[in-house]
Amino acid sequence: MSMIDIKGLDLELGSGLRRRKILDGIGFSVEDGQTFGLVGESGSGKSTVLRCIAGLYRHWEGAISVDGKSFAQTPRLQWCRKVQMVFQDPYGSLHPKRKIADILAEPLKVHKFSDINRRIGEVLEQVGLGDSFRYRYPHQLSGGQRQRVAIARALILEPRILLLDEPTSALDVSIQAEILNLFMDLRERHKLTYLLVSHDLAVIDHMCSAFAVMQGGRIVEVLSREALENGQAQTDYTRSLIKASEAYDRDLALAQAHS
Repeated sequence: MSMIDIKGLDLELGSGLRRRKILDGIGFSVEDGQTFGLVGESGSGKSTVLRCIAGLYRHWEGAISVDGKSFAQTPRLQWCRKVQMVFQDPYGSLHPKRKIADILAEPLKVHKFSDINRRIGEVLEQVGLGDSFRYRYPHQLSGGQRQRVAIARALILEPRILLLDEPTSALDVSIQAEILNLFMDLRERHKLTYLLVSHDLAVIDHMCSAFAVMQGGRIVEVLSREALENGQAQTDYTRSLIKASEAYDRDLALAQAHS
């Protein structure tokens, strides 16, 4: 069963001579419980797809369905209960002058939950933070801790889907694996479906059972993890991404060996 179904997704931004097509006929499906990736160079449209699904862009054309129900036919609050997003920059996505408890309580108040304190305590434990973190401000936390708070905010409404927009790229390398393993644990525990955007094929290979390669607002290829590992990419662009990723990994390994 498809949890996410995208068909013919088009989006244009700008006006007049500056108007340009950002997404061109995007289509793919994500099965219930699957982690599906979107990979490509900067400006390829990966994050824009997530923003359309989340409802941050509303003027797209095409069809977006979640759990068998279309975006157009679903009330906004119901859609947000099912679909939540974790952004790339955990500091930029958290209000700097609000305590963690207030940040986590806001979506609960919007959706009229009554057991706010209990839910905040539970979700902080789920992401590996103690209850004492509810009294802190974002600037008092490390980057990894801030991202755990952002994940907690996404989880607190008990969604079916998390949209992950390069959720580890702003973190130290030593913390990235911890956050990725947390995502994998949460997916199993809560039976979640993930749509993960990343420029890092190592992250895609670690997290995703399949992924789409994007270039210039289009999907040029869809690959399974097995096809990636067996060198079965069909397009020159995908092969160039793989080669660049392998070169990056070798350089990183050499740098670490000499540090």
